[in-house]
Amino acid sequence: MALFINIIIGVIMGAGVSYLLNLVNPNQNGPARVLTLNLISVILGGLGSVSADQLLNYGPTILGVNFIPSIVGGIVLSLVWVFAAKKWFHL
Repeated sequence: MALFINIIIGVIMGAGVSYLLNLVNPNQNGPARVLTLNLISVILGGLGSVSADQLLNYGPTILGVNFIPSIVGGIVLSLVWVFAAKKWFHL
């Protein structure tokens, strides 16, 4: 149950980061590249959320989920991906 909640939190954070950074720096590329950027950002947001929850034990715990590390992990890993994809891979 905690794993699914972590993944849901991470997917929401990854989608939010991808959406906000695309508002700040919009893509001039085709829809396939935009879809690739957003899809990988969502996936990495979920992975970051799960890994942060496994590594850190901090903050409020509800249903076995540490919410602060889950939120921050989802934001950080998807933010790193979006920055690297826009800067180095030109997605």
